[in-house]
Amino acid sequence: MLRITGGALFDGHGGPIDDGAVLVDGGRIVAAGPAAQVPAPEGARNIDLGDRALLPGLIDAHVHFQGHRPGDPEWPDSPLLAMRSIADADAVLRAGFTTVRDCGSAYGIALRTAIEEGTASGPRILAAGPMLSQTGGHGDWHELPFDLLDRVTDERLVVDGVEACRVAVRRVVRAGADLVKICTTGGVGSRRDHMLDEHFTIAEIEAIVDEAHRLGRRVAAHAQGPRGVLNAVRAGVDSIEHGYFIDDDGIRAMLDHGTALVPTFGLIRAFRDSVERPTDAPAWRVEKQRQCIEAMERTFPAAVAAGVPIATGSDTYGTPGRELGTGATELLAMAEDGGLPALDVLRAATAGAARVLGLEGTVGELTPGASADVIAVAGRPWMSIGAVRDVAFVMARGEVIVAP
Repeated sequence: MLRITGGALFDGHGGPIDDGAVLVDGGRIVAAGPAAQVPAPEGARNIDLGDRALLPGLIDAHVHFQGHRPGDPEWPDSPLLAMRSIADADAVLRAGFTTVRDCGSAYGIALRTAIEEGTASGPRILAAGPMLSQTGGHGDWHELPFDLLDRVTDERLVVDGVEACRVAVRRVVRAGADLVKICTTGGVGSRRDHMLDEHFTIAEIEAIVDEAHRLGRRVAAHAQGPRGVLNAVRAGVDSIEHGYFIDDDGIRAMLDHGTALVPTFGLIRAFRDSVERPTDAPAWRVEKQRQCIEAMERTFPAAVAAGVPIATGSDTYGTPGRELGTGATELLAMAEDGGLPALDVLRAATAGAARVLGLEGTVGELTPGASADVIAVAGRPWMSIGAVRDVAFVMARGEVIVAP
């Protein structure tokens, strides 16, 4: 057994306490709480982290292990991108994120397996595999000749029609996906569509959701415009990713259906930087980002105030300003730009995110029976959220990854 002590503790649910301790046996938490109530059994080792605050391992509910870097060629160099993704996974883990959800990539499924078997170092991964998009949608590769699309099906699947959508779900599940990712609107990074466009018919979305749920997979919907959000929620998706232009109807529908929002709100900072100091970003993308900024400043606080379940997700994938391992920016932006109290941000990054992923009781909390995912940070992040950037200790599944 191993006993970890710190100057304070937040268990993912309630309020923080002073002088906390976590008792770990193998890969599971045995006890956690005030240090005086968590004595060390005979023979247990002790890790004293001084005044640092103990937290559950953080959760990033929206990443993409794509291995992207500046100056990548037009056609992907798959072996190189895969090797970069291995390094990215290690960076994410060392930043204190012990569980992530890969919302569409070519490497998430294989990376998950490599980490599980101990071949690679990284967080627990729920992987979507290729994301589903209609022809010309956000997940389509707009500049690629249509007859070449079948060569990139490990990253995205372009499908049209109810039956084709059912088959696509079966294909991603066959590939090993833990969830299904779809695109029900256009997006910022896709040139020939717009965030307000509706993608997939309601019948297509319902077929995807029905097939995914029948196979025990949740559905995450890239949805930015209000109609695409509403269509996805009414069709039964489990989470809305982004939701930048969500309106009152969409918020009410999410509350009625219990649909969670992964707002990827930290991107407001990257968007602002790009608008204020455009470098090589094309004009159409800068304009889209400007429109998103104006919407995000209104819609995220509105969703929070209404009581929509929130989970943290960074939407990082490797390019400048969106490097893997910088997920703490999402937490900072929620608090400092979005006005969410720091303690609520921590809940959204721990137990709240675990519920969105369907992993409640397993990750995102320091409670008996949960996975031994423990981090320690300097300061008190429930008072100043910036403390989450100073991660001094990381334990994942009972293994110490980073120590002072």
